[in-house]
Amino acid sequence: MKGMHSIKFKLIAATLACVAVVSLLSSFFLYRYLDYVVEEKSARIQQLYLETMQEQMNKSIADLVSLALFIANDWQIGEAMTRGTPVNSGMLSAQSRLNISLRSCPGESYVEKFMVVTAGGRVIQATARQYGRVSDLEALLVSEACRQAEAEGFHSPYTALVCPSITNGQPVFALLCPMQYPGMRVGQGLVYLELGLDLFTDLMEPYTSVNNVFLLGLDGEYLSERPAALPAALGPEQLQSGVLETDSGRFRLQSVPLSAAGMTLYTAAQTGTLNQDGLRALYVVGVVFITGLVLAAVLAFLLSAYLTRPIRRLKSRLEKISANDFSFDPEIERTRDEIGEIGHTVNEMAMSIQHLLDDTERMYQQRQNIEIALLQSQVNPHFLYNTLDSIRWMAVIQKCPGIAGMLCSLVNLLKNIAKGTQARIPLKEELALLDDYIAIQSVRYMETFTFESKVPPELADCRIIKLTLQPLVENAIFHGIEPTGECGTITLSGWEEAGDVLLCVEDNGAGIPPELLPTLLTAERQHDRSSMNGIGVANVHKRLQLTYGKQYGLAVESVLGEYTRVTVRFPKEV
Repeated sequence: MKGMHSIKFKLIAATLACVAVVSLLSSFFLYRYLDYVVEEKSARIQQLYLETMQEQMNKSIADLVSLALFIANDWQIGEAMTRGTPVNSGMLSAQSRLNISLRSCPGESYVEKFMVVTAGGRVIQATARQYGRVSDLEALLVSEACRQAEAEGFHSPYTALVCPSITNGQPVFALLCPMQYPGMRVGQGLVYLELGLDLFTDLMEPYTSVNNVFLLGLDGEYLSERPAALPAALGPEQLQSGVLETDSGRFRLQSVPLSAAGMTLYTAAQTGTLNQDGLRALYVVGVVFITGLVLAAVLAFLLSAYLTRPIRRLKSRLEKISANDFSFDPEIERTRDEIGEIGHTVNEMAMSIQHLLDDTERMYQQRQNIEIALLQSQVNPHFLYNTLDSIRWMAVIQKCPGIAGMLCSLVNLLKNIAKGTQARIPLKEELALLDDYIAIQSVRYMETFTFESKVPPELADCRIIKLTLQPLVENAIFHGIEPTGECGTITLSGWEEAGDVLLCVEDNGAGIPPELLPTLLTAERQHDRSSMNGIGVANVHKRLQLTYGKQYGLAVESVLGEYTRVTVRFPKEV
């Protein structure tokens, strides 16, 4: 009894008790902190996985939407679907074009059906997973996708939804686009594309081994295989709360929406795994405490050291990253537990930051080189302008007004071309540029053509894309008047119609052969060498449509041997 009251006993008992309590508490709080860190990092990694899959799926959807919209706006297919007999060379060519467009799409192997139909019963189909059937047209017209698009009045560029296939009734991703052909009423022609849902499940496959990844539709139904740990139905409250309690445990739900059809990508990660491991470790410490307080202190110290060492390494690595040291550190991912996974993620993050910094530095260097090149490129044009201006003054001094005027027109044209062709300028400035061009060409083609301008003065302040009219007049001279070998007339007229401005360039020259007329505005002609500024008629049409929309641009009429009339339409802007 006396020994129990001795100072030695009390010191040993107090020391062992403190060691035991500190060991137990430190182990408990350490595991709690580690669990929090792992949960946070795990949530970020899961979100990264989801965003990666979201990006891949959205890209696949965007590729297919672009394919459908391309076909819906394809002039050749629209022409074939509205003209001629149901079976002719145009229809066969359109079907071949449909097949070629499908083969060029990255998601081609997942397309169940790809077809173009009209209300008049014309159908062309690309070769996809499902073969064409006679009943496809009727099935499409009563399909859920067609009903939804019809309810919206076919005003949307496309309608996307998950619905039963028109072929076998299996769930598919359906895409319906009304054709945008000028000779076809809205909703008269349709482009329909069916995509198998295995496109999404195949993209999810590499990530299913990491967490429970699944895809839900607009009504909350599973569009992919349901993870075994999750219930057959998920309520809106569970999805909104982000927490799911099941017999298998507690799961944290994270989600990202996809770009079409109301689909949402989810991942369900089980929580508390590390904390359960910590409790088992605490039980071991408790047993050790019962068997020997001295051993408990040693084991607690070793356990604490074992747990804190990798955390210290990880903290040290993060401090180096904050000091701009992004080198790879294999030590922080040596362990094969959750901390090792965090270390692996930190290394990946550091390497990504390093690559980003390298790319930024390289882009900055390229930008400097480009700026230097641009500065150098300005020297030669200014030298040319000054030289031409000197020649003009020499002509004035030597009393040659014709040469002086022609040089003045040339300098004006060159300066305006050097400033670019995308700016919008008042119509009166565009007409002034055209007058300079006409002055030059009148000298070159003396008594070959006459030019008449009938543009009303009230349109002078309307804004137009620079160098829109010059290529049209140039085309009229080179391809209309000159080939006839006779003197011709080029007339420029203008008027306002329904809030738009229309300008018409007409010549009474050679005209255009009928077989070339349909392709004049659709041909890809990059930098026409016969043009003074490298802008051909097709490029003028493309610039107008890219700036103002598909309803604007050029319209060409021609009769071989009589006339050619090119009409420019653009919105009125002052």
